[in-house]
Order: sequence, then C-alpha cells, then structure tokens
Amino acid sequence: MAATESAVAEATATIAQLATIDVSDPTSHSDIIRKCNSVASALQHPGALALQAIASAADFPALVVLNDLGVFQKLAEGPLTAIQLAEKCGADRWLIVRLLRVATAAGMIQETGPESYAATPTSNILAIPSFAAGISLSHLSAKIIYSLRTYFKETQYRNPRNYLNGPFQSYLDTPLGSFEWLAQNEETRRDFNLFMTIQRTRGQHWTTNFNIKSRILHDSVPINPDAPLYVDVGGGLGQDLRLVKAELGDVSKGQLVLEDQVSTINNIPTDLHDADFEYIPHDFFTAQPVKGARVYSFKGVLHDWPDDKALQILSHIVAVMTPGYSRVWILDGIVPDTGADKVLAELNLCMMAWYGALERNREQWGELLGQAGLRVVGVQTMDDGFGLIEAVLER
Repeated sequence: MAATESAVAEATATIAQLATIDVSDPTSHSDIIRKCNSVASALQHPGALALQAIASAADFPALVVLNDLGVFQKLAEGPLTAIQLAEKCGADRWLIVRLLRVATAAGMIQETGPESYAATPTSNILAIPSFAAGISLSHLSAKIIYSLRTYFKETQYRNPRNYLNGPFQSYLDTPLGSFEWLAQNEETRRDFNLFMTIQRTRGQHWTTNFNIKSRILHDSVPINPDAPLYVDVGGGLGQDLRLVKAELGDVSKGQLVLEDQVSTINNIPTDLHDADFEYIPHDFFTAQPVKGARVYSFKGVLHDWPDDKALQILSHIVAVMTPGYSRVWILDGIVPDTGADKVLAELNLCMMAWYGALERNREQWGELLGQAGLRVVGVQTMDDGFGLIEAVLER
C-alpha cells in the first residue's frame, strides 16, 4: 500500500528542510539522521514497520553467531565469498549465507554479488576486540531482557529498583548482585572490562567536547598542589583517564588517580599501564581514601546503581570534598523528556535488567545529587544524550 497523502506531504516538507542543512558541518549530522529517519518512517507502510519490529528478534542472535565465527575479523582482511568464509570459519556454507542476509539487510556487511561479501566501516568496528567483547557480553544481556516478560508477570509489572532482587537474579537464579556474579565468572568479566574501554560518545572525545582543561584549571580557582587534580572513581582500565591526561598536558605523578576494584586494578594489561597514574584498589562503597581532590569523576558508573546504592557511593565523596574547590563530575546519559536517543533508551532497559538501575533524566539526576548534599552548577549534553553534570557541596 502506498503512503498516504499526508505522509507524502510530511516527507516532502522534511526533504525540503534537509536541502537547507550544511552537511559539511559535523554538528548537523544528528539532525540530518533524525530527519532522514522521519522520511523513511513517513513513506513506509505502518504494517511493514510493525512486521519489521517483530522480525527484528532475529537480528541480534545472527550478530552473535557471526561474531563467534569471527566473520567480521575475516572480512576486515578482504572480500570473501560464502564458500571461502565457510572454509575459514568451519561452518556450513548455507548457514553463512543465511546469517549474512541479516547482516547485509541491516547494512553491517556489503553484498558485492551473489554470495560475495565485503567489510563496511561498521563491520570493521565490530571486528575490534572491545566491540567483539561487547557482542559476547550483550548475548547475556539479551537473554535477561528476553526474560522480562516472565519477570514482570511474576512481579505485577513493578519497576525494578533493587540491585539484589531484579531481572538479573531472576534469570540466572542467583542471590548475587551482577558485579559480584561477574567477579566469579572470569570470561564474562573479561568481556565486560574490555567492552568498557570503548568510547561511547560519537565524534570528538568527551574530554574535548566538554573542554575539561578550562573546567579543571579555572583561572579564578587556585589549584591545590598537595591534592590530586582528578580522581577517576570506578575508572576501569584507565581508558578515560588517558583522555584526561592528553587534554591536560603536563601533569605530575599522583595528580591523576585511577580507582577500581582490586580484580580490575591488578589485571590492567601492561600496554595500558601509565607510569604517571596513581593506581588505588578501592571499593566505592567504603570510605574514599583521596581527600580534597579538584574533581571526583564518575563516568558510566552511577547508571549501574539504583538510587539507594548511588547515594551510598556519593556519600563517601561528599565526606572528603573541599568546599568551594572540589567538584563531582557525572559523565553519563541524560535522558531528554522527549525524543530520547535510541541507544540511550535501549541502555535504560539494560541497566534495569542487570542492576535494577536506570538512565536518569535531568530531574532525576538533580534529585539524586540533592539528596547526597550536592548542588548542580552545570549541565552539558551531546546529541546522543551523553552529558556532563557538575556538582559542588550544597553547604
């Protein structure tokens, strides 16, 4: 069935708007993508969109199997036929063909001819070890999320808010929290830590987008040489602290502090270790050992925790902050009231499934920080919903 007259008119108007946008301006790309998507939605029959939503259940399992077979890595080395891929992967030719039909339809792989394939920029990214680890990790996420129907029926459709009693525990039949469970499952923990090293933001690094050097080394604030400049709380393998170091330039040893669990700190690969960092094994549910730092940063940390746990974490930071000097940085998703980015909306469900937690909107972040004794003094967001919230002591 053809699109309705009103849909055609809507698409025509949007296309006219697109013609006025400067494509060479990177800041316009998100708006262009949204408008292109709206044109596609307007011209596609609602029934086709509904069927696409239903059939999409097959997308991720196909991606997982292709990842397990190493197809993305093999195509990154050069174009291959289905027969060649089958030989290299030790898989059936027709299975390769069927899986790659899904990947080519999604635009992840280029189909250069009958049963002939080439890599795309997307598949080359999926071939990178950190993204491959993300696919493996998300296989477990998908299983938990697919169990939500049963979970919500059993809980009378209550919104999960408990770290120790949520979809994760229900699906895996475990009393453990997700991080405690990860500590006992080495392969999944390794995938988790490796996946956390990817840059979530699109385009420039967040350190550049948020102009962190001017925020930290503000002219009107004398820097305390006896306290660290930046403490990356729950900073993983140091992937973000390296970006901070690059942005700040010359820093003395001990000015940049990386904190994470003992199992993470003790297993940082040699090639990721930085002699200028101070590494502190630390459980952020216990007293913060670093006092009076300029910035205490939480990047992608607090969205892993429901409010009660997040408040415990923040309480230990508030206790060691220097009034008028120290700041808390929350680097995380900030969900808009309308038009949420698709990835951010999907991550919200992942946080719920794994941790009983959430991606918060601006009001929810403000309420959480206020309860912790902090006052928001600045918020900056990017097009994908990732943002920086700056907070200081309320008193």
